[in-house]
Amino acid sequence: MACKLEARFLGTPVIIKDGEEVFFSYNKVNALVYYILVRGTVMRDELSGILWADKPDTVARKNLRNAIYEAKKMLGSETFISPRKAIIKVNPDVEFDIDVKRFEENPEENLDLYKGDFLQGFFIKDSVEYEDWYLAERNRLKGLYMDTVRAKIEEAAEKKDFTVIERYGQMLLNYNPYDEGVYAILLRAYCEQGKMQQSMELYESMKDIFTRELHASVPEEIDSIIRQALQKDDTQPGFNKGVSVPIGRETEFEELSTHMWSFLRGRTGEALMIMGDAGSGKTSLKDAALSVLTDEVAVIQTNCYQMERNFLLHPWTGIMEGLVDLLRSRGTEVPDFELNRIYTLFPQMDMSIDRDLGLMEIKDILKFDSLFHTLSSVLDIASAEKKLVIVFEDIQWMDPLSLSLLNSLILRKQSDRLIFLLTGRDSREKDFQHFVTSVAMYKRLHITVLNPLTKKDIRRLVESRHLSMEVDDNLIQRLQLETEGNLFLLMECLHALESTGRFDSLTNNMQTIFKATCLSLTEEQQKILDFISLFYGGAPLAMISEYMQMDNLQLLDRLEVLEGKNLISPIPQQTEVIYEVTQQKLKEFVQKQLSPEKWKILHGYLAGLWEKRLTHSKQDIYIYQHLEYHFEQAGDLVMMGRYKLKSLMYYLNFSHELFPVLGTAEPMQTGGASYFTEADTLQYLESVEAMMERIRQTYGATPEVRNLELVYLHLIGRYFIREGKYEKGVRYILDLIEQSLEMNNRDYALMGYKQMIYYDIQIGNAEEMKNYLEIALDLAVECNYHKEVGILLRLKGLNMIMQGDFAEAERLLNESIATFMVTQTVARRYALNIAAAYNYIGEIRRGSGQFEEAIEYYDKALEICKNQQAYSSWVVFSCNAGIAAYSLGRYDKAKEYFEQAYNFFNRYDFYWRRPIVESYMALLAMKEGDEKKAIQFLDDAMAKLAMMNNPQEIGYVNMAIALIKKEYPSTEISRHYRGSASMYGGRALRYLDVYRDTHERKTIESMVNE
Repeated sequence: MACKLEARFLGTPVIIKDGEEVFFSYNKVNALVYYILVRGTVMRDELSGILWADKPDTVARKNLRNAIYEAKKMLGSETFISPRKAIIKVNPDVEFDIDVKRFEENPEENLDLYKGDFLQGFFIKDSVEYEDWYLAERNRLKGLYMDTVRAKIEEAAEKKDFTVIERYGQMLLNYNPYDEGVYAILLRAYCEQGKMQQSMELYESMKDIFTRELHASVPEEIDSIIRQALQKDDTQPGFNKGVSVPIGRETEFEELSTHMWSFLRGRTGEALMIMGDAGSGKTSLKDAALSVLTDEVAVIQTNCYQMERNFLLHPWTGIMEGLVDLLRSRGTEVPDFELNRIYTLFPQMDMSIDRDLGLMEIKDILKFDSLFHTLSSVLDIASAEKKLVIVFEDIQWMDPLSLSLLNSLILRKQSDRLIFLLTGRDSREKDFQHFVTSVAMYKRLHITVLNPLTKKDIRRLVESRHLSMEVDDNLIQRLQLETEGNLFLLMECLHALESTGRFDSLTNNMQTIFKATCLSLTEEQQKILDFISLFYGGAPLAMISEYMQMDNLQLLDRLEVLEGKNLISPIPQQTEVIYEVTQQKLKEFVQKQLSPEKWKILHGYLAGLWEKRLTHSKQDIYIYQHLEYHFEQAGDLVMMGRYKLKSLMYYLNFSHELFPVLGTAEPMQTGGASYFTEADTLQYLESVEAMMERIRQTYGATPEVRNLELVYLHLIGRYFIREGKYEKGVRYILDLIEQSLEMNNRDYALMGYKQMIYYDIQIGNAEEMKNYLEIALDLAVECNYHKEVGILLRLKGLNMIMQGDFAEAERLLNESIATFMVTQTVARRYALNIAAAYNYIGEIRRGSGQFEEAIEYYDKALEICKNQQAYSSWVVFSCNAGIAAYSLGRYDKAKEYFEQAYNFFNRYDFYWRRPIVESYMALLAMKEGDEKKAIQFLDDAMAKLAMMNNPQEIGYVNMAIALIKKEYPSTEISRHYRGSASMYGGRALRYLDVYRDTHERKTIESMVNE
């Protein structure tokens, strides 16, 4: 009689034979059996490879034979067969019920077979290939299951089969918590059944996931479902229609309304709490939530005040008065013994005695149990005839005894006719934290958090005011920055905007609120707050500690108090602990309380603290902006100007193959953090010019101002020359040289001479370059500047190359390299100068037709650039290497070099050598048959020529056009550029360098002479 075999793989895997589970001797046998049963037919090599990939073939085959033997021994010798020696398969004559197979054949009918993930909990060691297989199968089968469940739910939604929807809906959301469609189906099912508690819990869960993980708001369709459900429910007894909901708080209002509705239906035991910062709209939302109730519900409210926090039970006095008045208004008599107990506990309420007894005087007679039972009894009596809502506002100021009493009443509340509605800010007070934690832990408190308004909400609120001005993105952005989404501040700004046309000043209401906030501070706390307000990007803990002359642990206690008052907060994800004032308007208020003298002195002190952090490295750029700000506020405009110019120098990325020094070499910024666009640069230059004019007018021509002027002239002149605006740039540099000589400032005179040398290199003026080199070398020798001599020797070597004296050029270049190799420190600092010297030796080799050797030198230069992350020099060296590779006919290698350079052109506003690179990219594009791209490259190259006016670049662009017109005469690109190939060739010969571009000139000459 044939045995009955079953395999259950959906969930924990089980093999059953004749009703009993089969256990194999080791895990690899299980793995083999599972694999064969699922696949049906497999190759032996496939099995040995997937299970014993780390073993030699002979060992793997032996292990496979042993495993198959073990499997057949347990399941039966005919279970697996081998029609051919290389194959093993499940015997079709053996009846084997496999759940995976049945599920795949008809998932909808066999949905219940899916008990869990495929091979759930199964694992074998040292078999990555097998793990990859079963994980892929697991994901595929789970996807098939979820697709089937999704189809089943959608079908159930049409039939309104709520049982199926609720059964599978949450399962789908666990699988994909971002599926908006499933949320919509499940929410409709809950709402149509009147399960508003479940619907709101699901809605809040979705909102939390979308906000926290997707940084998105809940889709409008979901909001619409909740709104429609609430509109239906607000027809229930106890609800009013037409409630005015604060803009931006619609979702929170719907959430509270749902809980109110549940309360009226007797379905909730939770207290409600609206939590938010000062001015976030807690009271407005509370009033809107209460306004949905009709006269069938009684509301008793009281406020907690900061100044009354030391008066025990003061908040409950108002509540008790309201309860007694409510009972008397209904004609309900409070038993005398209850009134006596009330008057004993709250003597202020007893008008028959002629005394003003403060609670602090009678706290010895207060008994907590007596308080609890008295209040509980009165609340039960008051809510017997009419549902009751007890409201406490600002419970963060509630005294500890009142909080304990409220805690007990909420936790022990039995009546479904009473609900507590609370508002408050988050507070670090232990009593408050204990109250919130303990009540929430037992699920007796639902907290609605009011986050800052989004830009979308701010726009809706502004548009609702029908301002006479245009509401554009700029206005919304400014309002968000000014108010940080705080509803109170936003409304004040809008009032100011309507009345004065501006909102950048503090209104009277703002000042009143902030003044009240600061009144409770001690002198020490105010001092800390004043200090933190002076920073524009947050105050480092170390600086606060130094200012307050406290160690960090002492200071943290003080800072936590200010945090608890919501006046300051730490800035997250910083390398050091940094604090900032919580609101911009509050910060402005605190700053305005400082006298002008104290303002200047403190900013000068802060500038000194920041200067202590300077490391004379690239990291200083992050400190310059702080120094610039604090020196300006301190009234020291010269020091402000110094650091503003340092910032500009860094961001303009000055590091060229001309005279690079590692200290000024720019890092490769993948995120563009240290990069200015052309528009940014021009705007910044305008601000620098305005700053210099302001400094001149303020101080006159003092030595400090004149020295700053030299920095400015060098910086601006260098920038304009680099950008190809030679006339303007040279004017600045010549002015620099004249003023530095007049002031006997030889350092800046030398800088001016070097910049003129750079200019002469760009325009190919070897003769003028030679003159400036002689002057600069004499000055460097006179000043005993050995490293400057090394730089100038390299440039003199380049000048020799431009004149065709290769032997003398190479001697000078090697001498320059030797100058920088005296020590490892010098070699590291001047590594880019060494790289530039290698580049020039490569130019000598290229000019001599030794292209392989030229590439070797270019690669040396490129390696140094890569190590030092100096990528504006990299593009020059890479361009030269590409030309040499192209001359050798190694087009793939040439393309690699040129693309490396081209990618950095797109990252920086850097045009030096760009027309040459684009010319060769065009030639390579034509070889690849991409004529459209070739035209684009050449058009871009032609446009750049006007910027740099470099003769060698002009020569290469014309050379490329000539070669293309010669080689591809019938193409569109040939017609795109008018004129003959000989005409462009003639232009190329006029501009190509006689000594360095010998190969290119020969190529053009042979073409022209044909």
